[in-house]
Amino acid sequence: MSNSEKTFAAKSDEDIKIAKDEKRSLFGKKYRSIYGDQLICLCALLIMAVWRWGLRALVICGASVIVSIIADRLFCKMTGKTYNPKDLSTVVSGMCLGLLMPATVEYGYIIFGAALAMGIKHIFGGKNNYIFNPACVSYAFLAICWPSQVLMFPKIGDQIPVFGSFTGTLYSGLESYLVRLGTAQEMSASDIFMGNFLGPIGTTHVLILTVCGICLICRRALSPTVTLVTFAAFTAGTFLFPMYDNVNASIVIELICGNILFGLIFLANDPQTLPHSFLGKIYYGIVIGVLLVFFRHLTSTESSFVYVLLIANAVSLHIDLFADKTIVVIKNTFKWLKNSSGSFERVRKEAQNGEKNSLGDTQEIIVPLLNYNMPAVDNKIIKASKKPPKIVRDKNNLPVRKENKQENKESFLSGLRKNLHTKNISAAAKPEDKKSVKTPRPIKQPRKNDNNKNGKND
Repeated sequence: MSNSEKTFAAKSDEDIKIAKDEKRSLFGKKYRSIYGDQLICLCALLIMAVWRWGLRALVICGASVIVSIIADRLFCKMTGKTYNPKDLSTVVSGMCLGLLMPATVEYGYIIFGAALAMGIKHIFGGKNNYIFNPACVSYAFLAICWPSQVLMFPKIGDQIPVFGSFTGTLYSGLESYLVRLGTAQEMSASDIFMGNFLGPIGTTHVLILTVCGICLICRRALSPTVTLVTFAAFTAGTFLFPMYDNVNASIVIELICGNILFGLIFLANDPQTLPHSFLGKIYYGIVIGVLLVFFRHLTSTESSFVYVLLIANAVSLHIDLFADKTIVVIKNTFKWLKNSSGSFERVRKEAQNGEKNSLGDTQEIIVPLLNYNMPAVDNKIIKASKKPPKIVRDKNNLPVRKENKQENKESFLSGLRKNLHTKNISAAAKPEDKKSVKTPRPIKQPRKNDNNKNGKND
């Protein structure tokens, strides 16, 4: 096979693989359709960010998406894969990373973060193979290395130039006051729903996020199991261990800060990192909700949802395996209960009706079936198809084996073949055989009357 033929075969195999990947689905929908629905909701959040922060927010998200597409194409070329322009997961990762940034972040950091996200994606094999959400890994790296660029925010209403650095004052976010001081400022319901508090450009619009979550659930592009279980676990943990005295206000403040709503809708429901089974999704939501409570109370880390999600992504496969084992145990338990309770109820009804119990005890003993390579016993009498052999005795009254017709027939045929064989040999090798020559029989002469028979003479 020539090099051109090999290249064509490799490209055709890659195209077939891409076509198979497009057929993969979650909640009965294709991955491309899921990412398309998420991208529409992200665009709605971008419109709100542009309305609040101006064109700076549009440039940040646009730069993140463009760099993600270019980096994805370059990494595909470096790894020998075919770039799929219909892969919307790259665009969604770039949009999520841009909306997680403050409006004052410098463009160099967002460009580096987008390239890093695509590098993380291709380290684990590219599309449909990555373990960790690329936007989460990139955001966590930027927040650890440059917290002043990622975790500091301008005041609402500050004018931020599209190109150039911001010269005003930056402040810590709402989550920083909560985890470090154990308190937060009081806000009205309108300020909460409209997102009038410090935070990234796309994660503070609570009303838009709520509407996006409901639309994605209706479009089957978001797992309601993971979302509701995580929300219930985190709310229950916050209710039991509130950050300050006002429990209701503590639940609301802890829920809207720290990118929890945004991350729960767009990052935790990435179809590439979600468990596949229903019970696995329940465990997945419980793990995220419980770890969020622990991070809030035991650490002073901001944007704790990102780190919690990375831990949950790392154990997602093991959660699926544990869920499968749990399902087997549950089935065996229900089967045992069904058999045990059924026999007990039968004996109890027989006793109430005055019938004679089939067992002396009140509980039937169920013996597991064992395979001894023996036919099943059904208590039926089967008549023998053959009669017993007849005993033949000789003159001395001793048993003699009686030959059957088949043996006689076989012996007759074997004797016939033997005779034919010997005749052929005798005809070829012994032409003058004595048995083959017929000798005349002697003729007996009649006796004469002998007068001197008794030795007397006349």
